[in-house]
Amino acid sequence: MKTERKVIAIVSIALGGLGLILSWIPIVNNIAFIFGVLALILAIIALFSNRKNKKLLSLIGLIISVLTLVIVLVTQSIYGKAIDDIGKNNIKTSSSSKSVKVPKHSTSKKKQTTLELLNQLASTSKSTDEIYVTGEITVGDEQTVSPGIYDLSVTGGSGNITGSRKSVNGMFINWLGGAPGNDSGYASHIRIVLLDGDTLNFSNISKIKFTAVPEKITPSTQLGIGNFIVGRDIPAGNYKLSTNMTMNPQFANLGWTFSIYNDENGNERSQDYNPGNSDVVVSLKDGEIITTSFMNSNYYDTKISDDNAKLIFTTVK
Repeated sequence: MKTERKVIAIVSIALGGLGLILSWIPIVNNIAFIFGVLALILAIIALFSNRKNKKLLSLIGLIISVLTLVIVLVTQSIYGKAIDDIGKNNIKTSSSSKSVKVPKHSTSKKKQTTLELLNQLASTSKSTDEIYVTGEITVGDEQTVSPGIYDLSVTGGSGNITGSRKSVNGMFINWLGGAPGNDSGYASHIRIVLLDGDTLNFSNISKIKFTAVPEKITPSTQLGIGNFIVGRDIPAGNYKLSTNMTMNPQFANLGWTFSIYNDENGNERSQDYNPGNSDVVVSLKDGEIITTSFMNSNYYDTKISDDNAKLIFTTVK
């Protein structure tokens, strides 16, 4: 038997080997599949050209190319399934979001609306004495601050109030606050809904206090700064926005920023009301949570602090 013609077979082995190396890498294994196909074609050509000669290298090229193609198909199937599973989990998490939970002591077994759960959350609120801020504050039944609905009072210092929500992708915690009479006019009282596992951070603020908001309150169409519940703090309906504060037109983007979070579907929509966007209408549904903040561009002219700021909701049909 004659000596094998090796050139085509060696090229087949080289392409197949490169494809074999790349076949395990997601996305890149698309290129590996091309190398595998080319290697297979060359291996077949090498076998045909060596039909009367030795075929060792040609057979090696054929085996490597076939192995490359098989691995690419198998790994792409595995990776594709993993990506699909991640996507399904994300969709499931978003669409079934239920951040507001029935308090542990509740004996109710019937299905409750979000508004009922939030009213029940208010019943678990526990006022605190003045707290000296020494680090991050975590909300929990066994912590200094229990889950509930509070008026947060800043009694020392002024600066940023930030935090994170454990169970919801919404209801931002990001305000400026300060003790009464602070030089920047920051709000000293902020309404806040706190859920189990939420965390709070205070920058340049030394003392705070949490006052529990009663379970039953009278709704209003004028809201201050913080978290407010539709059907509890404000009636559901369609509203046009205005404010009692003077907003400087030279700062067109400074004014009210607010979001509306729906716990039943996990969605949140955001809106600004400022000199550059003053014609705003919103639709509010029972159980939705409104989060407001105000950037006072006119404080140094008016000396009116953010504690006086009201976002006014006027009913429209």
